[in-house]
Amino acid sequence: MIKSLLKLGVVLVIGVLAYNYFLGTPEEKASAREITGKIADIGKASFGLLKEEYQKFKDGKYDGAIDKIGNLLKDAKEKGSEYVEDIKAWEERRELWQEKKKQFEEMLDTESTDMSEEQMKKELEELEAEGKALEKEGKELEEKVGNN
Repeated sequence: MIKSLLKLGVVLVIGVLAYNYFLGTPEEKASAREITGKIADIGKASFGLLKEEYQKFKDGKYDGAIDKIGNLLKDAKEKGSEYVEDIKAWEERRELWQEKKKQFEEMLDTESTDMSEEQMKKELEELEAEGKALEKEGKELEEKVGNN
């Protein structure tokens, strides 16, 4: 219900804006041009933000922390810790995450993607969230192993 009302509202705003842009008085036309210019600026800023976040992600925003934790856990595993299974499970999740990240980067590097900007943003957010969760789990596991 709310979703339908929001869609209707957006359609009405676009309709009024289009009417004013083409058929309105000179003041209405100027106002409509100003609004469309601002909308274009927002679109450019959103794309710039997405591009900046992608570059940070590509530069390894989470790689260093995750690799460091992985090395510490690997050392603990070699010492015969009681957390061997937990460490192995974490390492498997880390490898899957790294593979997803690699596939995402390759897809973006080819620039022949069928994904919309919104889909790319969602995919990037999911990868970042998964990376943060993986980093948190790794730190918790590191503390458990360190306290043992």
